[in-house]
Amino acid sequence: MIVFRSRIFSLKENLASGVSRKKVRIGKQRPPMDTQRALLDQLMGKERNASFEEREKMQRHFWDDDVCKYFLVGLCPYDLFKNTKSDLGEYDKVFDLRAKSEYDALPQEEKDKYPYQWDLFDLLKRLIDECDRKIQRNKERCEADERLKNEPKKLNEEEAKRLGQIQDEISKLSKEAEEAGEEGKIEQAKILTMRVEGLRGEAEQIMKKPEDIRLNTRQLMVCEVSGVLMSTTDSESRLKSLYSGKQYQGWKKVRDFYAELQKIIAGKRRPTRPWPHETKRNGRRDSREREKPRDRERDGDRDRRNRSRDRRDRSRDRDRRRRGHRDRRRDRERSRDRSRDRERSRDRSRDRDRRRRRRDDSR
Repeated sequence: MIVFRSRIFSLKENLASGVSRKKVRIGKQRPPMDTQRALLDQLMGKERNASFEEREKMQRHFWDDDVCKYFLVGLCPYDLFKNTKSDLGEYDKVFDLRAKSEYDALPQEEKDKYPYQWDLFDLLKRLIDECDRKIQRNKERCEADERLKNEPKKLNEEEAKRLGQIQDEISKLSKEAEEAGEEGKIEQAKILTMRVEGLRGEAEQIMKKPEDIRLNTRQLMVCEVSGVLMSTTDSESRLKSLYSGKQYQGWKKVRDFYAELQKIIAGKRRPTRPWPHETKRNGRRDSREREKPRDRERDGDRDRRNRSRDRRDRSRDRDRRRRGHRDRRRDRERSRDRSRDRERSRDRSRDRDRRRRRRDDSR
């Protein structure tokens, strides 16, 4: 079983920093806000801002399509190698802790009815095979370096000509030095011998390869777990950081978990659909199908009552509309009567004023 405390701590640490310290450009990069939102979704769930009732409805189950099935089983390589040289690329599945707890609560017999263990086993096998091929390639590279170190240098035309001249001079001077020694000319023999040694040194320089310095100062080794190349000249601290690093520890977990899964699924057959939760769902659907005739009868009675109620409502609405029309017509008539009364009153007032002015004029 996997303890989630370290995973939650790493998620909180990444959330505080916004993005990971080591940036690796693989495909399209997410904006910082999207990265933080994704971290919050992993830590608290996409329904973190919903109310309690809505959250219960939105709660994921381990069989949902957006839940990472590798994480349910115990190891997700996409998350394990994130931001390393073995990065597997973008991954959009969710690491839901509640779905993980729901899956872990199942007995092993129920887990064997889902294909998640087999899917993870196939993925780990493919990754290990690719890593083993990388290890083999790096071993062949190391062997090629060793062979290159022991191969003689290929001389060009000028170097071959000079080397032939040196060999002729060496043989000639060696013969002269030998004759001088026999004749007792010790000093002359020493001088000739020194000239022979100088020519041999020049011949060695011609035969020496430029890359010999690189090949003689280091020897490459291959890590049998992660396939990383190491050198015999690496310091102890460098080797220690390699073995404690994310890539080495990740490949060690992959190989150990692969061996553990191999024991769990040994002799078992990969399950096929329908899955257990689908079977339960189909059982509930059959029960609902049996209830449908009674539901239709109840619905028919309810529809009849509703239609009768609708007819009564429509009749009341017509009566209200008629009363409303009569009231509005009566109000309009009253308004017209009041307007006519006001007009008559104004006419009478104008007539009185007109008569008064006439009387005044006649006086």
